[in-house]
Amino acid sequence: MLNPIIQTPRYRLVADEIAARIRAGDLPLDSKMPADKDLVVQLGVSRTTVREAMIALELMGYVITRYGAGAFVARTLPAVPVETSGLPGYFELVEARFVIEPEIAAIAAKLITPEEIAQLETCIESMCDATSRLARIEAFDSEFHLIVARSTGNTVFVSVVKDFWLARQRFPEWTRLNNRQSADDIARFSRDEHTAIVTALAAGDADGARAAMALHCRNSGRPLLERWQTLEHDSDSEDVLLRLKKRAGGI
Repeated sequence: MLNPIIQTPRYRLVADEIAARIRAGDLPLDSKMPADKDLVVQLGVSRTTVREAMIALELMGYVITRYGAGAFVARTLPAVPVETSGLPGYFELVEARFVIEPEIAAIAAKLITPEEIAQLETCIESMCDATSRLARIEAFDSEFHLIVARSTGNTVFVSVVKDFWLARQRFPEWTRLNNRQSADDIARFSRDEHTAIVTALAAGDADGARAAMALHCRNSGRPLLERWQTLEHDSDSEDVLLRLKKRAGGI
């Protein structure tokens, strides 16, 4: 019998190479990691791929990110090399959420109760509280999407959405580099886009709920993808953007 051939994404190959160099002592413990542009030259890959690899390395415990200072080699390394083949990438998470959550919303539109609609509206108001810290906003944002999933009565949908949000917590770049920077951005993400979802759900409009959720999920990942594409004209991020635009159907 022949073993199946599994294509390994470039960022995972890069993460494995950097992890090997760290374990070999080429990059000393607690030392500052080389700049992205230097890693791009040394490894012969795009900046997008390097940044994906850095996210994976942070998740694996080889790298830590210090706010305002950059990335550093961890002071202590994992006891054994960490298997990276099962780790999702940022682009994979963005694309998966875009594909799955709109369909969950479409199903929810036919099943959601008035009580659950009221809970969603409470989440929106809490997200838009100008005095709230980002962690509190994220908590209500997460609860909003979990309520939609729970309204379907399908525990698998709930588990999938919960996994998306756990991934957000494990991938610092997701929250740190997203589009929620100004009051206007917060209002657009927290109020306008979520309200559009609730309006469609309350009306039992499956197509409208699907479209509103698709727009929201695409917008949650698109800004970072587009910034990376602009920086590097990278084929990986460009392919993801094209797929999202095609699936959005012109949204």
